[in-house]
Amino acid sequence: MKVWPSPLALMSVIVCASLLSACLAGIGTSPTSPPIPRVGLLHVGTDHLPPSLGTLVARLAELGWLDGSQGELMASVTEQGRIQGPRIELIWRNLEPRDVEEQAREFVRQHVDVIVAFEDKSIRAAQDATEKPENRIPVVFLHPSDPVRDGLVESLSHPGGNLTGVFGARDPVAKQLELYQQIMPGLRRLLTLVDPTDAATSPLLPLASDAAEQLGLELDIREASEEADLERVFRSLAPGEVDGAFLLSPSLRLNFSKLTIELATEANLPVQAHRKEWVEQGALFSLGVDVGPVGSAGARFVDSILKGTPPADLPVEDVPRVEFAINLKRAAELDIQVPQDVITRADVVYR
Repeated sequence: MKVWPSPLALMSVIVCASLLSACLAGIGTSPTSPPIPRVGLLHVGTDHLPPSLGTLVARLAELGWLDGSQGELMASVTEQGRIQGPRIELIWRNLEPRDVEEQAREFVRQHVDVIVAFEDKSIRAAQDATEKPENRIPVVFLHPSDPVRDGLVESLSHPGGNLTGVFGARDPVAKQLELYQQIMPGLRRLLTLVDPTDAATSPLLPLASDAAEQLGLELDIREASEEADLERVFRSLAPGEVDGAFLLSPSLRLNFSKLTIELATEANLPVQAHRKEWVEQGALFSLGVDVGPVGSAGARFVDSILKGTPPADLPVEDVPRVEFAINLKRAAELDIQVPQDVITRADVVYR
């Protein structure tokens, strides 16, 4: 007589077979690691590195995203254009103005997790590249001219979109002109360079005109957008035609500071700058944002976004500190006697 197994025995056999099959299927495989987040860093101005880049990288290391000293990490950025770490990858692109829009679109095609955009031209390119809903990559901006006025965010406290970041104070145009005259009491006629293609020029020009009128200064306004324009303007000046040069448009300061310092030196003219690094290289003075803290703050935004906080929920941080730097060596070369009370007020003095 044939004996059939009980239903309970059959069920045990089936369960055992299923477990054995699952175990065999898992042999030779390992859990899939989550992808390493990638951050695209976007900057226009091939003649310099923004000081906020170094502090951004250093702060990301402090937050645990990177290993190594700031010097080692920055060497990797400048030599290889990237930092490949076990927890994050930074992709650095320092570009000519004509290339930034395509690079921003390329970051979108690569599906980077965050774009960090330094200064106006890069920020605008990143905003345009991520405008469509399907391209809404978070963008962290660093030291824009004015994020509300320029339409980057709805307000500083409620950004409202995929952009947020660090605002380093508005352009202190009136204060710059006032300081220029305090450094040079005989200042009367000032070569004022504006870029008609730079949207940020429109609100700055009336500010400069009003300040100049109150100070008794005459602004000799000349237009320039490219290197050739600046060379043409400076080389057309007659000796004594102007007392100094003033870069009004942010695009000119960001893209051509080095060239303008060289041209002003050839013309035996003083020129102002927007950061102390340019004063060290030959500008007479600067009054502008200390961008070191801006980079550190930007790293905290990247950290929060990578941990899941939407940009719309991260209020724009305002870093209002403005530095005054002066180059007394350059002043002596130009036979400018800087008043002692002005020197005393300077945050940084190059001798």
